[in-house]
Amino acid sequence: LELPHGARMALTGPSGAGKTSVVNALLRFYPLAAGRVTLGGRNIDEYAADDVRGAIAVAEQQPHIFNASLRENLRVAAPQAGEEAMVTALAAAQLHAFMAGLPEGLDTWLGEDGVRISGGEARRVAIARALLAARPILILDEPLEGLDATTARALLSALAEATRGRSVLVISHRLEGLDTLVDRHVCMCEGRVVSEQTDW
Repeated sequence: LELPHGARMALTGPSGAGKTSVVNALLRFYPLAAGRVTLGGRNIDEYAADDVRGAIAVAEQQPHIFNASLRENLRVAAPQAGEEAMVTALAAAQLHAFMAGLPEGLDTWLGEDGVRISGGEARRVAIARALLAARPILILDEPLEGLDATTARALLSALAEATRGRSVLVISHRLEGLDTLVDRHVCMCEGRVVSEQTDW
């Protein structure tokens, strides 16, 4: 399985296929029993774990939202980010209407585990956070979960523009529309790659 610099790949497969295990191996959360993972041509074990994770931004399917303001939740990824960059990232994550409805804008408190926002909004806050991190590799875990078709299309189009020059790995059960963002599709089953295509 290869993800060249600047490439965009969808990784699909049924639950339990091993998609999340791939991410955990990339982030060095799982020790490898066999094989190896390389980053920039070097074995990933040659890097400090923090350096590996510092090169990869992840928007999780079930992200942690801190008991803090939206601004502070975004700054977890980019402490020096200004307001304009935050608004741009939120717009790319299709949170325009969400932002417009916040009583205190970026300073609106999101509550413990994001209790004051929906699961879909929390996932898109995580996407905005990952975009702000501006790391060379971006992993999006089920970014379309719970989105209607119109919002999903708009999100994928915005992400295609916002991630130019970055390597993107999209993990999804849902293939429809992903060709807006990715140029390769790899399917996994039972821990193995079973198909790969670039023309789909």
